[in-house]
Amino acid sequence: MKIARFMLGLEETWGVILGDSIHAISGIPYNIKNVGDRICSLSDITLLAPLTLTNKVPAIAANYGEKDDRDGPGIFMKQPGTYASHQGNIVYPRSCKSVIHEAEVGVVISKTARHISESDAMDYVMGYTCVNDVSAKETVESDLGKGLSMRWKHFDTFCPIGPHIETEIDDPGNLKIECFVNGELSAGGNTSEMIFAIPKLISWVSEVMTLQPGDIIPTGCPETAEINIGDVVEVRIEGIGSLINNVIEDY
Repeated sequence: MKIARFMLGLEETWGVILGDSIHAISGIPYNIKNVGDRICSLSDITLLAPLTLTNKVPAIAANYGEKDDRDGPGIFMKQPGTYASHQGNIVYPRSCKSVIHEAEVGVVISKTARHISESDAMDYVMGYTCVNDVSAKETVESDLGKGLSMRWKHFDTFCPIGPHIETEIDDPGNLKIECFVNGELSAGGNTSEMIFAIPKLISWVSEVMTLQPGDIIPTGCPETAEINIGDVVEVRIEGIGSLINNVIEDY
């Protein structure tokens, strides 16, 4: 099932995508009771990022590559101003010199989760979505010595999410991740290469903060590459879909 948040005219709502149409739902998007009548064609709506501004995005750092002695991954937050939709814009900040894409699988939480064991973690998963954890690479070094800073992750539009939530994924631990820039493959990998698997990530984050329905955990990216003004960036994840965004000049 593909669950989408969208605008129809001036109304913001949720529905289910069936073919080229969107259908009404009964219940909340994180606990759908049934799928109702056709609302309209997909061409009549504007997709929104599939979460609300009250949802949080605790992202996972350094989850690919060589395993070290850590007992769990790093966690950082993407603030609500970073959320961007499918076909929305990534604004290249005027103060930045090197911006990179980071294609990731996002795990969408279905119910309140606190102190969850790894063995129970998948019971708290609603589905999966595409995430681009955009980062201003050179600010990592420029911010050293200025106190703890996550400036490089927090610029507006630096977390496109979407285009929808896919609930029917057989094996989230074996999904191909690709990122295309202007139609050319720029980076790739597979969730099977993660250092810490999805159950570990959910359990780990839930020890730090209570997760709520609709929160999304980006699981880390296998490779990165630079993007520039004028680029079209596509995060393509097997079984989930494609998240496409345009990189525009700051304004």
